[in-house]
Amino acid sequence: MLTIRETQMRAFEAAAIRAFEDRTYKHLQKYFPGHCLLLGEEQMRRVIQQGWQKAKSHDLTAECCVRSYIEFMCRLGSEFDSDPLLPWAMEILNDKTTLDQVERGDRLYDKAWDYIDHIARDYRDATGQPTTARFVGELRRLRHERDDVLAPGAIPSFSRDLIERIENIFPAKCRYVGEERVSELIPRGIETARAYGITTERGVMLFTVLMFVLGNGFADDLLLPWASATLNDKGITNQIDRVDRLYVEGVGFLKRWWDLIPKQGD
Repeated sequence: MLTIRETQMRAFEAAAIRAFEDRTYKHLQKYFPGHCLLLGEEQMRRVIQQGWQKAKSHDLTAECCVRSYIEFMCRLGSEFDSDPLLPWAMEILNDKTTLDQVERGDRLYDKAWDYIDHIARDYRDATGQPTTARFVGELRRLRHERDDVLAPGAIPSFSRDLIERIENIFPAKCRYVGEERVSELIPRGIETARAYGITTERGVMLFTVLMFVLGNGFADDLLLPWASATLNDKGITNQIDRVDRLYVEGVGFLKRWWDLIPKQGD
């Protein structure tokens, strides 16, 4: 009788995991070449591993569902499943009483693409070409904001100003997610920025705008390693320098990213 030892079983499981990673990485090279080029194979494999674990936590285990989940991490941010601006994602993933995993995956696919189609308008010019002009222009203006510490008494006026700026730059996304959720982002941005030692008006503005654009969990997103490296760099002891570095890295990332996007007619 053939006996499979525990060590052999672990080897089989490891081989199956590696085979899944290989298949998924080839898939991402085809459909997300920009991610693979910017991040490299080693980092993208970390993203695949994280995506597999996160998908499993939502009882998504079929390979098609896991791969689809990883795709939406690439499109919406690694923490899209818990992003308060994307409540529909949490709702669909948690609806395990009436939907099986394939049905949930299909529903997530439909809703995510509806969202992407709507917000894409914020990233195109009048001719329909992709552009970061408005966003990068606003980041440049943010760089020259005040470095005064955001005082508690100034938070109401600060919040109103930041909401207005976000709505002016990203009207399509703001309409989609709703005014209430945009307003709720501000105190969350203030609190999260403070956890990284960022308390100036300029720093909190930049941090919150990056949360809005790149996802609620951008600071720890494996798809955005520059953010975590900057925010956790112990060699940067001055928050003004940290905010400057975050600005430079963020703008540099966007430029590299958008340079890789094919323009219409190419």
